[in-house]
Amino acid sequence: MLLLVAVLLAQQMIGRSRDTTPWSDGSGEPAIVLNAERHWAGADILLPLANSQDTATARYALRAVGRLEDPSLLPQLVALLARPAVAPAAADAIAQALAGFDPQRDPATISVVGERLRHLAGNGDVRSAAGVVALGRIRYLTPEDVSRAEHVLLRILDATRADPQVLAIRASAVRSFELLARLNTSVVAFEPETRRGLASVVSNRNPNDKPEVRLYALMAMIAARALDNRSLDVALEDADEQVRRVAMGALAGNAAAVNGAERAGDIKRGLDDRSALVRYESLRALLRRVVPTGGCAALLDAFRDPSPHVALAAIDATGDSCRTDESVTNRVLAEARTPPVIGSWHREAHAFVALAKRSPEQAATSMPAFSSHPVWQVRMYAARAAAAMEDSLTLEKLAYDTNDNVREAALTPLQKLKPEAGEAALIAALGRTDYQLLRTTGLLLKEAPPAGRLFRPLADALLRVTREGKDTSRDTRTALLDAIEVHGRRENASDLAALLKDFDPKIAMRVAELLSRWQGQPAVPEVRLMTHEAADPLTAERCVRVQLKNGRAFRMSMAHHAAPIAAGHFVKLAVQDHYYDGLTFHRIVPNFIIQGGSPGANEYAGQKQYMRDEIQDTNGRGTVGLSIRGRNTGDAQFYINLVDNPRLDYDYTIFARAFASDMSVVDDIQEGDAIDRIAIAACR
Repeated sequence: MLLLVAVLLAQQMIGRSRDTTPWSDGSGEPAIVLNAERHWAGADILLPLANSQDTATARYALRAVGRLEDPSLLPQLVALLARPAVAPAAADAIAQALAGFDPQRDPATISVVGERLRHLAGNGDVRSAAGVVALGRIRYLTPEDVSRAEHVLLRILDATRADPQVLAIRASAVRSFELLARLNTSVVAFEPETRRGLASVVSNRNPNDKPEVRLYALMAMIAARALDNRSLDVALEDADEQVRRVAMGALAGNAAAVNGAERAGDIKRGLDDRSALVRYESLRALLRRVVPTGGCAALLDAFRDPSPHVALAAIDATGDSCRTDESVTNRVLAEARTPPVIGSWHREAHAFVALAKRSPEQAATSMPAFSSHPVWQVRMYAARAAAAMEDSLTLEKLAYDTNDNVREAALTPLQKLKPEAGEAALIAALGRTDYQLLRTTGLLLKEAPPAGRLFRPLADALLRVTREGKDTSRDTRTALLDAIEVHGRRENASDLAALLKDFDPKIAMRVAELLSRWQGQPAVPEVRLMTHEAADPLTAERCVRVQLKNGRAFRMSMAHHAAPIAAGHFVKLAVQDHYYDGLTFHRIVPNFIIQGGSPGANEYAGQKQYMRDEIQDTNGRGTVGLSIRGRNTGDAQFYINLVDNPRLDYDYTIFARAFASDMSVVDDIQEGDAIDRIAIAACR
């Protein structure tokens, strides 16, 4: 309630000032705001800039204020909705400030915010509608709040059917519908008129129902559990591959009441679609709707799919499908040959894991060749196969592999199957340097029975990693501290006392919490501000060419307006420092993302310092974002969206976009594909 009062007072203080400078991203971020963001400025610096009479300064400062995600700043942000030229930026900042906010904490404020955003989006000529997407980004408390937002969006949808000048506003409205439904699942129930309006869009009945508009209208219906069979039928035949992909995904999921027998024809036709994106979703639908009663014939046919993603997914699926069908086992056995030393190893390795699940006895014959293969990724898959077979001898061997990713894959199943051998392997792992391996080791030892003998190797690993002085060691050190809390005792407190002054305030506070518990009295951390090197921002158009070691290449244009600091940092690392040369794409999730740029080829190995978030652009197909593990934790790993991924929107920094003409190269990237070099390229 106090926040509500502050919102109303701030609204009055701003008065009815009018600023007619048009909203535009054409001029770039003013240097004063850019420098503040480079140095991780807080609200004390950014809020005065947000109140600047210079429109560009105010607008970009508001964007930065929103990224702080501090609900206590809402009064000042809501007040700035009264300035038309900065109102759209203020609306976006409000939505970002409320990211993850539970409306039950302050229902009155959510009510005021909702009312202000509805007024901004729905008052007057639709051509001047602002804050349309922000309206859907709020988590509301009641069905009535959602319904009020829904009515505003429906009016916008009705008013933007044909005029090409309002196409962008129509696209914003359907995006907002999707957000509204997805973020408010417990209180959303689209009214019949809204359902009909969205169905009309999916059916492409209006001149402004372009592919993006149809896609997000369909996703909105799915998120609201409002998808009808007629709309689904139309979407399955849409000309746009992403619309067809999402429609086929609805058959694989719970978005609509699906009778597997009735839809089997649609699913099997999807397996012949010209787009691999659609075929992959069709395979998922096949596994859920057809295979349980219809057998694996179509699944085996998918082994021959020209897309490696689809073929590998089909091979993986045989590990758990049609387990009693010997013909399937024989087909998998034929695929599970020893992989070549040079070239693609993926098909054989995936098949070997599937075989291990189906027929451990037959897989055992090939295990020596896989577990000693020169390619470390093959040995990692051997560890997964050994886990499925409960082959503790192979797991124990791989837990001491020369590659830390192989070790990490073996440790968890070994600890489960053979705890004594597992503990020895975990202690050995604490002497290694890889952050992901050390983190996994800490997590496993946290669950082990208290044992004083484990304190010293854990503490040694923690202190060794601390001496490296890397921001990006936070997750690893936190896991080690969690394990130390289990296995240490009061007399060990002096070993950790120096960490009360750690360079990472979160580690210092965690150590204080641990020592306070051990000693029975408060331990006070010396919290320091983390220091960060200020990367030179990218303030002009720039493109790069990513040359892969397999001979193929793709280009990316940097998002210098949306994320100039991240874009500049990436270009410096890639082109000047050659940081990415030789690094791989270690994470491949079909119809989602590919991720790469890790020196350790895993999730937890990155550059030394964290990067500050620059949340702005959305996660459309081909966009390139920073991988993070919490706010402002970018470690120079990056991901590329293979499809539109709205559930990632407003959580990740998008700093580049792959050229649309090069996406076929990106689509074909496989686990372990390596970057040869990255160089500046022409943008035309």
